[in-house]
Amino acid sequence: LALSGHGVTVFEKHRTPGGMLNQGIPAFRLPREIIDREIRQIAAAGVTIRCGVAVGNDVTLAQLSEDFDAVVLAAGTLRPNVLELPGKELKGIEHGLSFLLQVNEFGRREIGARVVVIGGGYTAMDCARTALRLGAQVGVVYRRAREDMVVLPGELEQLLEEGGHLETNCSPLVFLGERGKVIG
Repeated sequence: LALSGHGVTVFEKHRTPGGMLNQGIPAFRLPREIIDREIRQIAAAGVTIRCGVAVGNDVTLAQLSEDFDAVVLAAGTLRPNVLELPGKELKGIEHGLSFLLQVNEFGRREIGARVVVIGGGYTAMDCARTALRLGAQVGVVYRRAREDMVVLPGELEQLLEEGGHLETNCSPLVFLGERGKVIG
């Protein structure tokens, strides 16, 4: 739109622009210099980027409709897929995207000594490898066979080389807790 001569403003609820590229994908997989360069190019094209503005909280859709000729909603992909299992409310259970956001956006470094990641896709691998880098002992549990995992070539091998463990063809049935905290 900016290259076609339109004035464009992007409202980003996080403190840095880039969406899932910055908040979800770890820097070891996507270096921040690459994202920063892309964002600088977008800004150089005349796009105004306003961070820390949550549409619906800080500014309403009605306000945007009044202030701009057109509004494009591109809300992103941060919708968690939570397993509906007994014990899901226990402290210590969190969705992978929330975990990655806390690490990538806010610099979280605290994590338990032992971490299990449930899943076999990109987010699961990113969470597992991030947890390893934070010093945890990490196991990945996937409900299907290893061949069915949807990850980049070599990514699973990197997880195993970095000290992660993989358990396939199994799924959790319940989250076990003690005093409100997950224990297994």
